Amino acid sequence: MGYRDGISVGKEASAQEGFNVGFKQSAHDGYKWGNVRGIASAFGSLPDDSKKKLLKKFEDKEKFHSLYESAQAISTDSALKIYYVHLLQNDKQFKEPLKGNTQESSASAGEESNSNELNFLLEVLTSLVHESSRIKSSIVEKSGFDNK
Repeated sequence: MGYRDGISVGKEASAQEGFNVGFKQSAHDGYKWGNVRGIASAFGSLPDDSKKKLLKKFEDKEKFHSLYESAQAISTDSALKIYYVHLLQNDKQFKEPLKGNTQESSASAGEESNSNELNFLLEVLTSLVHESSRIKSSIVEKSGFDNK
């Protein structure tokens, strides 16, 4: 009985530690991604009169709309898969550097571009808020967008 109990306790402790590490890694990024979707959705649902008041140039409305469409095109499941690939790629970089194999390099490049999609949209939002809108940049800073 003692041996089995020890294995069970060890597995539980290891699983809990893995969960804690994974949660710590993903919570901040999930928060930022939720803000991208939320801010883009909120801006997308505003009437044109309100958008005119928020934008320095009303022509930038299309940039915000494009961001909204891009963010909405990524489902929650897709965002989780993209994030998972990103974590796997980061783990691979630390464990085994690429050996120069062109097939591995091209596959890795494809994964990298996918994993950067969420960060790219975050950067687009940050840029739009800072450069195109009259929204105070402190909103972006408080949301953690400047702390990539």
